[in-house]
Amino acid sequence: MTQDTPSRLDRVENDLTAVRQLLASAATYAESANRRTDQLSEKQDRTQVYLDQLSEKQDRTQAHLDQLSEKQDRTQAHLDQLSEKQDRTQAHLDQLTIKVDQLSSRLDSFVSESQRLFTKLGTTIDRLDGRTESLEAVVRRLDRNYEEQKSQFQEFKRTTEATLSRIDRLLDYLVRQQGDR
Repeated sequence: MTQDTPSRLDRVENDLTAVRQLLASAATYAESANRRTDQLSEKQDRTQVYLDQLSEKQDRTQAHLDQLSEKQDRTQAHLDQLSEKQDRTQAHLDQLTIKVDQLSSRLDSFVSESQRLFTKLGTTIDRLDGRTESLEAVVRRLDRNYEEQKSQFQEFKRTTEATLSRIDRLLDYLVRQQGDR
């Protein structure tokens, strides 16, 4: 048994070494699996956050779609009202066209009468222009006469003042002469 014992011990040691290697390998694998599990857990958490955000965005998008649908309904109602108003406007335009045609006829009559009156007024204005020119000539002649009379008056005034001044001096001289006697 002694001989068998070392070989058994060697085998046990070899088996023990193999078990140790297997345990070390299993521990390494377990650590790797734990790391991988942690990474997957983190990725799953991030994915859940993204899914939550997508869900919120989808809810907001649905709310926007609902609002757009309401707006579209309101817009359609508005378009229907506008169509009715356009029909009424067209009816008014048709009535206005008839009235414009009537006014156009009356305007043609007015233009004819106005042309006749302008022709008559043109003749009258030509006569008045002639009279105005005559009056302007008279006014120019009166202005010249006034200027002549004004200069004659100025001359008369100067000579009268000079004469009065001489008379005044002569009277002073005569009064002094009589006072000396």
